[in-house]
Amino acid sequence: MARTTALRATAPDTLAPAARPRLAVVARPDPGRSSVPFAVLCTLIVVTALAAVLILNIQMSDQSYQITRLQNQSQRLTEQQQALAEQNERLGTPQELEKRAKELGMVPVTEPSYIDLATGTVIGQGEEGSSEEGAAASETSTELTPAIVPPARIYDQTPDYHGMGNEGA
Repeated sequence: MARTTALRATAPDTLAPAARPRLAVVARPDPGRSSVPFAVLCTLIVVTALAAVLILNIQMSDQSYQITRLQNQSQRLTEQQQALAEQNERLGTPQELEKRAKELGMVPVTEPSYIDLATGTVIGQGEEGSSEEGAAASETSTELTPAIVPPARIYDQTPDYHGMGNEGA
């Protein structure tokens, strides 16, 4: 007999059944454990959240009252500032300045003197005024004041006059 070295055709491998997963026996839950700690934890979380919301709400309410109070204070201060600005404008008129100067005992200058800053010389013959001269001069100047300086116009009136009163002489 002759030996042949032929390879034998082998049949394709048949699919083996899939391996089943290994199952393990799990211990039954202990009936002695209760769900009370879990319920207490959940209740504590809810109570804490409600307390936080309450505290935030109270703080927002306080801030709202403080904002309202500060807005009212700002409004009062704005009104006071406007009143002071109007008073400042009224007291800054030439008539008011003259009146206050007389109350302080000041007298008007009859002949002004000027200093030339470039040379440092005094131009003009300035004289000291006296109370009697000032009283007489103020009487004559009040008669002339309306012609020289018209009354101040503060509110929404167009001024016809610009200057201090000594430009045209």
